[in-house]
Amino acid sequence: MCTNEVIERRYDSNKKQKYKNQIVWRNVITMSILHILGFYGWYYSIKYCKWQSFVWGYCVGIFSAFGVLAGSHRLWTHRSYKAHWSLRVLLMIMQTLALQNDIYEWCRDHRVHHKFSETDADPHNSRRGFFFAHMGWLLVRKHPEVKEKGKTVDMSDVWADPIVRFQRRFYIPLVSMSSKVLLQMNSSKVY
Repeated sequence: MCTNEVIERRYDSNKKQKYKNQIVWRNVITMSILHILGFYGWYYSIKYCKWQSFVWGYCVGIFSAFGVLAGSHRLWTHRSYKAHWSLRVLLMIMQTLALQNDIYEWCRDHRVHHKFSETDADPHNSRRGFFFAHMGWLLVRKHPEVKEKGKTVDMSDVWADPIVRFQRRFYIPLVSMSSKVLLQMNSSKVY
């Protein structure tokens, strides 16, 4: 190998500084509160709720999981099938219940994950550890490579869907409204 090539490689490797995670405390606090409330909910439901409440909670969990799996993942990210607008609306509602960000953001992160898998541009790079790959990536700022390479991913097909644009624009009110409706349905029928 030529000496100039070795020098260039050393220069390039020195140019790349080791990235240090920057904790987003708002996300840490939000996730902590959600999980604490979840554990409290389990305790409360075991002590005070009827068995129908467990069934209701299980059904809502399955319902929201299908919104992510069949909606965000298969329909919008991978374009595995085409769906009538009424099914897309239903899948959007189901995905909203999962509280995994809006469809557009979910699809963008997943497409970047597939395109740049196991690199610094992968939003949940497993080479950064088990915890980071499953949850830690939600608690820290995105690596600069994720932002840079994420801009190269074509999202025009997802943005072209008016249902996705609607959910993105009204995501927080939709989450609040759907949570309130589910709680009212559960409390009026089961407790």
